[in-house]
Amino acid sequence: MIRRWVLGSISGTLIVWLTSPLFVRSYHSRVVDPATRQWVYPAGTEYRWRSEGYATTVFGQHGMPGRQTLPTTKASRVIALWGDSQAEGVCVADEDKLWRVLQEQLSTDREPVDVLPLARSGADAADWMRSFEAAETQMGVTEHFLLLCELEDLLSITGPILDSMPATQTARGDKMLDMVPDFVLDAARGLLFAGESTELRQLRFGIGPAPSHDKSPAGSPPQPATFSAADIATTLAQSTSKPVTVVYAPRVPAIMGGQVRWEDPQDSDFRSLASELRRNGVRVINCRGALRISAESGDFPHGFQNGLLGNGHLNPIGYQAIAETAASETPRKVD
Repeated sequence: MIRRWVLGSISGTLIVWLTSPLFVRSYHSRVVDPATRQWVYPAGTEYRWRSEGYATTVFGQHGMPGRQTLPTTKASRVIALWGDSQAEGVCVADEDKLWRVLQEQLSTDREPVDVLPLARSGADAADWMRSFEAAETQMGVTEHFLLLCELEDLLSITGPILDSMPATQTARGDKMLDMVPDFVLDAARGLLFAGESTELRQLRFGIGPAPSHDKSPAGSPPQPATFSAADIATTLAQSTSKPVTVVYAPRVPAIMGGQVRWEDPQDSDFRSLASELRRNGVRVINCRGALRISAESGDFPHGFQNGLLGNGHLNPIGYQAIAETAASETPRKVD
């Protein structure tokens, strides 16, 4: 019996190890990039994503997802694409990522355009603004495009923006990620953390029903930050002398509770923000109409077959709709 348990454990572990790339995401260490002033994946890293969407992203210079090098020819326009995981696009193949279809839509024979994908999962407006100057001087960026899917990403610039550039430019203290098998890390993450959050799970070793715990926080609940459209627009406009374009693409329409939600719950705040941005010289492109038209035709711009279709991250259909809208509303060079 002991021999069967040992052989079975070893065989089962080997089977899971060999098949894990089919269903387990990959884990990699990061390094500091001086141009983006953030932690990024080293050039050549193949990042595998399996949770929602099914793709492998090859990271290039400066941690650019899906783009290996900087422009080799001098383009008249070099656009830095900023955003969070929605713009980063690890859920889709490199050829379907937003930066690529946006570059194809914006480029013409008379005016080639290069788009540099500098979006990172978890980043917000403060992270983007901290990187503006370095990207302009070190990467030749001539303008900035900000993919905004949630207005909450702008709340970080309502107060002082601190420089978070790490003091040393060495590998982060997670080199173990490159040495431990991905399925082991994924299993440990699922055991120790609750869902997708970084909150540690409470483990209980005992017999019988789990005791109930009152999870209500002591004292008054934290108050949400006030959304000040005027302050946000002014801060964003003053962050750089280069042109800035905000591309608004919220998660609408969305399927929630079996119902299609067509309206944008942030519509009121967005309208006031768009007005203030335009008043401060920031161009605003609203993609809600294109996303809705796509969904009405049966092609939902969010979600994947192995996830929640109609919800979640943008898919290739959504990226195409955003790129076409941005191209149609972007001024072109005339003869």
